[in-house]
Amino acid sequence: MTAREKVIDWLNDAHAMELALEEVLVRHAKDAEGDPEVQTRIEQHAEETRRQAQTVRGCIESLGGEVSGSKDTVAKMFGTMQGMANRPMHDTMVKNALADYAAEHFEIACYRALIDACDQIGAEDVAIRLTDILREEEAMARFLEQKLPGAVRSALADAM
Repeated sequence: MTAREKVIDWLNDAHAMELALEEVLVRHAKDAEGDPEVQTRIEQHAEETRRQAQTVRGCIESLGGEVSGSKDTVAKMFGTMQGMANRPMHDTMVKNALADYAAEHFEIACYRALIDACDQIGAEDVAIRLTDILREEEAMARFLEQKLPGAVRSALADAM
């Protein structure tokens, strides 16, 4: 496998990741109905995630690759299952926030690695598009970090 093929493979992983996370975010937005600010931000990020998947698809194609249908199918199934995992719990908002915060940081690491890989194979145009995605992921991670203490306080208050 050439370096370019390896980057295309990793981009396919990122594409599948975005599809899975979109499913999760849609469910988490519904779970956040009691907090309009959080719900709106999660809905916004779900839309960003849809766009990110399209951007990654374009990056794959611009490098001469094809999107992996099998990776995408598995990712969507995983996203559906994970999005429903915390639904009946009294602390759903905390568990969703933890899962989303972890996912954002995983995405940040993935995109940083992909940007570096694209720079190394001379695909600077792809690296630039991925940098835009990275900035959106970093912004969402900051938002979640700010909101986590409130979710914890609310869950504890409900338990008392």
